[in-house]
Amino acid sequence: MTRRRTAIGPVILAMTMALAACSTGGTPSASGPAGSGPAASTSYQGTLDWWHLGYAPGGATASAKLVDAAVAAYEAKNPGLDIVVTGIPFDDQGLARLDTAIAAGTGPDIFRIASDRLPGFGAQGVLSPIDDHLTAEDKADILPNLLDGVAYEGQHLAWPQWVPPVGYYLNNAIFEDAEVDLPDATWTAEDFQQLAQDLTADDVFGFATYMGPASVNELTLLYSQGATVLNEDNSAYTLNSEAGVKGLQVLVDLFEAGAMPPDSTTIALADVEQGFIDGRFAMMTAGSGSITNLKANEIAFTILPPPIGDAGEPVTVGGMGTYAVPKKDDAARMAAAHRLGRYLTSAEVAADVTGWYLAPGTRKSIKVSDTTPEMAAFEEMLANVKFMPLIEDWAKVDSFIHPEIQLAVSGQKSAKEALDAVGEQVTPLLGQ
Repeated sequence: MTRRRTAIGPVILAMTMALAACSTGGTPSASGPAGSGPAASTSYQGTLDWWHLGYAPGGATASAKLVDAAVAAYEAKNPGLDIVVTGIPFDDQGLARLDTAIAAGTGPDIFRIASDRLPGFGAQGVLSPIDDHLTAEDKADILPNLLDGVAYEGQHLAWPQWVPPVGYYLNNAIFEDAEVDLPDATWTAEDFQQLAQDLTADDVFGFATYMGPASVNELTLLYSQGATVLNEDNSAYTLNSEAGVKGLQVLVDLFEAGAMPPDSTTIALADVEQGFIDGRFAMMTAGSGSITNLKANEIAFTILPPPIGDAGEPVTVGGMGTYAVPKKDDAARMAAAHRLGRYLTSAEVAADVTGWYLAPGTRKSIKVSDTTPEMAAFEEMLANVKFMPLIEDWAKVDSFIHPEIQLAVSGQKSAKEALDAVGEQVTPLLGQ
């Protein structure tokens, strides 16, 4: 059969993938039954349209090569299917095109999307939930808190693929030069704050983190104290709690003490990592994707979960990559798209396509650390990952948080004043 690969607009995303080779464990075969619901027994032959953010046709990027390999492997197991991959740019224009097409019913059969965008689609009712396609094996394999991470109003809207939790990277050489012992995963918020100050020298800052748009990195220190942005049912703003103020105060105090770089409130995400590589930052927050770059630059590093605060456990935050299936009139075609979604988020695809998983997988059967040992630290964090609230207006809420945190860190507002100001903007969105 002829496989067609197309691209919409310029591609601006090229991902470096970590190697992974995982056993299939208990994950159902992609060519087997789709699930326990009525749609599971349907069969389909024909085209499936897969829209992929950042895909470049012809294997032009590392991620495109992996996508092409997954398509080839899946089509070989499922004769009669022709998977057409369309690349869309990973920017506002590309996401807007995706949103418009799905709302109009002219979009793909399956697409990859970050979990924080799922509520917007859920509110429109344009997605086919995975619930009728989840097998008992799926439910036993996917970590429960990660399955909850795709839940919206009682339905699971997408197949969870991977989670890059926010971890703390420690530059081993800086610790050694300062004759400071590396802590372990039991370190506390007080330990962290003291270390950041002890490691600060003329040409070294003890800690750096990104606190710009769409970031959750700096929120680890607030969540470690037991704070959350909203309450459990997302009906009330809670980040200005005593726990939130205490966590933010750690950042305020470190900046005031000179243990963070002077441009902390404006530093770009890439510059945080580069500063760590250059030996200017002793500790930084980052996801698992930084492992590849640090290894390529021959940096010796240690990865720890966020320090333990009043929450009493090493709480971290993170996002999730997912595969979603839009609603279509053709039930058999939708069921086929769900089968593909299961495959693309399983240990089976990892066995077929070396390097498929960039971040720790959402299933117990996936062990990215088998080939990338540094991933073990992130895999251990998965059970304690907290996701940002799955609400339709999350992008607006997020846009209110970071400017106020920046004002607090720079000393223009107190931690309490800044978090209260966020609440003044967020509460009207909650209907309160």
